[in-house]
Amino acid sequence: MKNILTLFAIALVLTSCGSKKDTNKVSRDFNIEILSVYNDEVKLKCIQGCAWNELSFTLSNYKPQGIDAYGMTDPINTLADLSDDLPDFKFTIAKTDNGLTLERIRDTGWNKLSFACYRECNKRIDYEGTED
Repeated sequence: MKNILTLFAIALVLTSCGSKKDTNKVSRDFNIEILSVYNDEVKLKCIQGCAWNELSFTLSNYKPQGIDAYGMTDPINTLADLSDDLPDFKFTIAKTDNGLTLERIRDTGWNKLSFACYRECNKRIDYEGTED
């Protein structure tokens, strides 16, 4: 019985050591500006809550691109990076016939956002949604 309790205590300690981030204390403060959408190229600027400043990428064949606090990411992988204090948001961005659609993967207050966005866009995305 003593060995079982010791093993349980060791397992508990090891699982708590894997992350510096307390998900209850992680900031949800992120602010991203969609600068432009021209042809298939999208330009984003992170104002707050990211490890990146600007991103520019091509959305080909209307396939979604994953975006998180670290930049472009795999839209399929839903695992959070708990190694620092950056917000854990993750969403996809896809070009549509009418503009852009963003869909939540993790830690945003919205599930889906759609809006017209041509050439210069100047839309801001945060935890709550969009603002002009």
